[in-house]
Amino acid sequence: MPSVALMKKLSALDPALRDALLAVMEEVASQKEPREESIPRAAFDELTNVVRRLSAAQELTAQTLQTLADAQARTEQCLSTLTERVDRLAQAQERTELRLNELAEAQSRTERHLQELAQAQSRTEQRLNELAQAQAQTEQRLTTLTERVDRLAEAQERTEKRLDELASAQIALQETVERLALGLGSVRDQVGGLSRTMAYALENEAYRYLPDFLKERHGIVVLERLVRTEIAGREVNFFGRIRKDGHEGHLVGECVLRLDDRMKLAQIQVTIDAVEETLGGPVIPVIVTHFAKKDVLEKARQRGILVVQSFEW
Repeated sequence: MPSVALMKKLSALDPALRDALLAVMEEVASQKEPREESIPRAAFDELTNVVRRLSAAQELTAQTLQTLADAQARTEQCLSTLTERVDRLAQAQERTELRLNELAEAQSRTERHLQELAQAQSRTEQRLNELAQAQAQTEQRLTTLTERVDRLAEAQERTEKRLDELASAQIALQETVERLALGLGSVRDQVGGLSRTMAYALENEAYRYLPDFLKERHGIVVLERLVRTEIAGREVNFFGRIRKDGHEGHLVGECVLRLDDRMKLAQIQVTIDAVEETLGGPVIPVIVTHFAKKDVLEKARQRGILVVQSFEW
């Protein structure tokens, strides 16, 4: 039987090698007794040495395998580290590609903006050309205007000279006008007096002919002599009690030489309102005149004002 030390060494060998050695040892053991004298001691010792060398080679192989295992572990650790770095690099690559896409879009926007700026620049240059042309035209017009201003300045000098002459003539004319004004004032006084005389004459004539005319033409009976009076602070040229269609009232009249202004209708309306407020109605308004314009005459009829022209009686 092999010794305990030898069995420990055999257990450390490769299984195939260990099985081969055990088989040899069993074969030797089975033939030891019968052939004890025929197996030399040197051969047995040589076999033992072979076993020792194989054991040593096995230990070296085990150490080599352990070294390889350690190297494999380090390799796997390196591969793990490399894998992590590759993953980080892949993520960084993705971020880089995303950033590149963003930069590409930004570049596209920049190019569009540059194109817009180029177009705007083109429009600006065109506008500048137009302004330059306008400036040239303006300068030409200014040159023309300067020439015109020079001519106007010369004309102004002639005008001022003419104005001085006219001023002298104006002074002489003013003196003449003042003399004429003095004479015109006298004429106005005379005309005013003549107008009042004619108005009074027409008014006096109306006092004589108006009652019969009103009765014959309009069925208005004058119950009292017509008089000139003042009612509510207003002068009334013709005033008196009358009767028409069985109803009594008052006649209120004005005398004007020409009825050619609608404002005269408004004036008599104020007088009518004053009489109605003071004495009550009814009131028949009358205007006596030498001449009445058609439009004013029609307006008077619309307001119920009786217009009597002197040629009618």
